[in-house]
Amino acid sequence: MGNNDKINSIVENLRKLYQQEYGIAVFNINVKNFGSGIEIEGSALTENQRDHIINAFREKKIKIRKEDLKILSDAHARNEISWVVVKNPIADLKLRFVSGKIINQRILKRIRCSQAFKGEILRVLYKNEDQLLVQQNDLTLGWVNRKDVVLKKKSLLREWRRGNFVLKGKVVKIANKKNAKRFHSPARSAGGPIGTMEPALGLSNIIKEAEKYLGAKYVLGGKSKKGIDCSGLVQVAYKNSLDVILPKHSWDQKEMGKKVKLKDVKTGDLIFLIKKENSHKHVGIVEKNKDINLIHASLEKKKVIKQNLNEVFNGYDFVEARRVVG
Repeated sequence: MGNNDKINSIVENLRKLYQQEYGIAVFNINVKNFGSGIEIEGSALTENQRDHIINAFREKKIKIRKEDLKILSDAHARNEISWVVVKNPIADLKLRFVSGKIINQRILKRIRCSQAFKGEILRVLYKNEDQLLVQQNDLTLGWVNRKDVVLKKKSLLREWRRGNFVLKGKVVKIANKKNAKRFHSPARSAGGPIGTMEPALGLSNIIKEAEKYLGAKYVLGGKSKKGIDCSGLVQVAYKNSLDVILPKHSWDQKEMGKKVKLKDVKTGDLIFLIKKENSHKHVGIVEKNKDINLIHASLEKKKVIKQNLNEVFNGYDFVEARRVVG
């Protein structure tokens, strides 16, 4: 196989792979062969996808002279093709493209990855048929139905990135002002003081918000009282109580904040678990009084529950605990 044939084969294999992963090949690359090496330009959806593309050539011993792949999902780059605002009460986001002509509730149940709500701003990265590939301000990617949103011509970047974003290795600080009784509008910068509430009150507000969802049914990818999953519960509890924004998915949340020892956990901390029998990933919110309870959306119970941590450990293996506010 000649070098050009090898290059074309690599590109085609990547296209097939991303077709399977996203339902459509969401990447566009141009490879120029100079004999002494290749130059790659174009776009990839994520940082991991770009790395995968580069490694695919390196594994075949093809030298890369230059690489210029922009990352469509980079929140700091202006790669969006438009902005939309959700017009329906709830819009489902899907992991992969499925034409609206064939999607049904059975398919949606498997591929729902998140939800957006009326008035929420979404960044549009790609279009195909009746679906838009969008990015929420927590950086979650997913496909949404065009009929669920309204197109906006002007940039909504400033409004889209409002909030306090939890960072790796950082604990978002709650300002501790003496006799503070009201929680004011949060600062926009990530990791900084987010109000005038006493820390203990701020943490208890996370629990109060999570408790509003007790009894809500378990729905994969859900973020509402009509249906919610474990990471969705964590995300909405922090967002609605303190305007603190975490990623949507549990193992992305596990990368945020700081690791703490189990014996040192306090109210508001997150505990990450693995299901003993099937390695299902899980997360819940700590409520610490005399005992340690976990508020979590239980797949087994099919609803949001509050459960003593020792009972939780009967079915799950402990992975780690994280603190994201304090």
